[in-house]
Amino acid sequence: MLLTLLMLALLGWQGGARADDVYIMDINSSKAGSSDSHIMRLLTAALEASRPRYGAYTVRVAQLRMERDRLLQEMLKGELVNLSSQVTSPEWEARLTPVRIPVDKGISCYRVSLIDGRNQELFSAIRTLDQLKSMSLGAGRQWSLNATYKEAGFHVVDGSTTAGLHSMLAAGRFQHFPRAIDEATYEQAAYMPAFPNLRLERSFALYIPSPRYFFVGGGQQRRLAQRLDYGMHILIADGRFDQLFHEFYDGLIAKTGLSKRRIFKLDNPRLSPQTPLSTKAYWYEPR
Repeated sequence: MLLTLLMLALLGWQGGARADDVYIMDINSSKAGSSDSHIMRLLTAALEASRPRYGAYTVRVAQLRMERDRLLQEMLKGELVNLSSQVTSPEWEARLTPVRIPVDKGISCYRVSLIDGRNQELFSAIRTLDQLKSMSLGAGRQWSLNATYKEAGFHVVDGSTTAGLHSMLAAGRFQHFPRAIDEATYEQAAYMPAFPNLRLERSFALYIPSPRYFFVGGGQQRRLAQRLDYGMHILIADGRFDQLFHEFYDGLIAKTGLSKRRIFKLDNPRLSPQTPLSTKAYWYEPR
């Protein structure tokens, strides 16, 4: 009896001593500050699915907004932030732990452009990728796709922030601003009051294989990443991964007319050979 009580006490102490897995998401990750954002819903669902194996968890949102380079440094420390949803890059995959499942089924690989609506006819006349490359585009100098655009031969005008790039577009510093479909629709609404001619270009989309992953940093990154990977695979197997995707993105796909656009495909030489391009369940395909 005494031995049994000692064993129970030991188990209770071990259970009590085990800390929650703590995820601190950066606030810029697909509007992570919103509890009903796709990223936060997916994260919570994956962590709940993993609870029977991994136990309790805590999710917080870091309130400090950081540009990508600063965010990487803070992710490595893991104190202010240890989780971010980002378009992949060689540096991020080398220095952090990626969960190599595209969080949005690769829909962010499709880029539609924000333009001055008075220039729509110029874009509607484009029929080849070489013609499109003659049109200047804006991109953040720290963004993963900046180098990809330049290596593909685009005329890229660098900016520091999204807001600054919108000001540059309004001033005619470049002709189009490629964005993921959720970013494009959100930013058109947000920046139209200051730039009434801001429009969503109607005729084409760029496709660049550049998945957005969960990246984990800090001292416990291996366990935290393994837990997320495990939970995400449960969601894929039981259909909730697709369900959440369609719930959040079907309306945006229809609104942007993605299936009716000319799709110009770019190679991405910076893409890791570990990218799971052959796993069809991970990727969205336009119908």
